[in-house]
Amino acid sequence: MKKVVIAKDLKRMFPEKDSFLDRANVSVIPAFMNDDILRICSTENVDLVVTQLDMPGIKCEDLFDSIRTDPKMQKVSIILICQNTLAQRERSRNCKVNAVLTMPIDEQLLQSKMQQFLNIAPRMVYRATLAVAIEGKFRGQPRPFWTENISESGLLIKAEEPLSRGDGVYLSFFLHDGTHVSGYGEIMRVDRLPEEARMYLYGIRFTNIDEESRTAIRKDIARMLRSG
Repeated sequence: MKKVVIAKDLKRMFPEKDSFLDRANVSVIPAFMNDDILRICSTENVDLVVTQLDMPGIKCEDLFDSIRTDPKMQKVSIILICQNTLAQRERSRNCKVNAVLTMPIDEQLLQSKMQQFLNIAPRMVYRATLAVAIEGKFRGQPRPFWTENISESGLLIKAEEPLSRGDGVYLSFFLHDGTHVSGYGEIMRVDRLPEEARMYLYGIRFTNIDEESRTAIRKDIARMLRSG
């Protein structure tokens, strides 16, 4: 069981369903103040802490010094988030943490770092043609999109079509072994690509996909990891 302590204000960044934290072997424990983090780390076998500089309670420097000097806690991985100022960056670098990220938070980078420290397989580069249909758009006809990467919980796709966060989508695509996957999802994030005119990246969370398809995706990603 992987145990992750996340500062309560940061937990909103992760969907409660269909994220890499929504797995049977991952337990998420919220922390309201630094004292909570120290107490939890001292009583639980915590794998990862994700927190912010200047959380309420004991000073961050004292918290991380206590964790790093205790043989029972010193192996826990820590991601610290701070304001993008010289003073806060310097303080964070002296806090004996594994990674420092600055605000505004790049959610994709944060999740990638968390997966790295938890040794959870990240989304894999997975280029394939994808048919997407959105009610009220495209006159009911699916359009081809380009799949950038995939996980059990969703897709990252690239397209010129201007779509909106919250749009419900119908998805249809083929895995490398020829398995056809179809189901429904929701657009959770929209990023415009400044280096490519009129191109967008859309993060889609699966909302209705059968278990056989999830298993097929999981097996295909595992095969790609072995071959890569």
